[in-house]
Amino acid sequence: MSLFGIYDLDEVEIEADGVRITLERHPEHYIYRREFGGNTVEKVILSKKGRLVINPVEPVNLPKQVCHHLEISFKKRVIVEPKYRETFFLTFPVEIGVFTTGKGDIELIDVFSFVKPKYTLYGDPRNGLICRYWESEPSLSLPNPDPLREGVMRLEIRNTESEWVEVSRVVFNVYLMSIYYSDDLVFSNAEMEVTSKKVAETRFLLSPLRDGMRKAVEIFTPRKVPGLTKRFFMEWGL
Repeated sequence: MSLFGIYDLDEVEIEADGVRITLERHPEHYIYRREFGGNTVEKVILSKKGRLVINPVEPVNLPKQVCHHLEISFKKRVIVEPKYRETFFLTFPVEIGVFTTGKGDIELIDVFSFVKPKYTLYGDPRNGLICRYWESEPSLSLPNPDPLREGVMRLEIRNTESEWVEVSRVVFNVYLMSIYYSDDLVFSNAEMEVTSKKVAETRFLLSPLRDGMRKAVEIFTPRKVPGLTKRFFMEWGL
């Protein structure tokens, strides 16, 4: 059973893969409870009407938000010939957000994950960026991971240079990440434009893999993070 979905604020009980989420209705409030891995999170929701939304979110929130970049390290390096483009697939870690909605606004109340987070430094120790770290096998065919743990990213890589380039990783600003989901797939679409042997630009694209996928509610939106640029510049190596 998938956890993802939109539920009316009512008596709710969802169980999947060791996690149990419940809503208890009381005369003037609801009790939200999430039990997972021996830990319990409880919160009081004061609302008459509304909904509970559970969907994958940008994977930089656990154990607490310390960065807003994601580095996916390739298990096999990719060699790209000059003036060439190709599309392949990667995976990325999934974090699951729980939101309440009501009267035109939406609020994040909980985030959890089945995946233990790792972090790394992209760049030099003085000016580099802390990134959520993930390793993935680049694949020309669509992988089929557990959607509660891993999402699938379609990455188009373009080498605009007149030289061969070797790529070992891709880094994104996840403030601009768009995630789509269904019961059996979590998906994000992205591109990487290589402009030299050490520099590339990356960005996310607004398109699902297939019709019928639902766009996930995002934690970081342009409204909440002003001054965002659409691209991230990988200037500390590929």
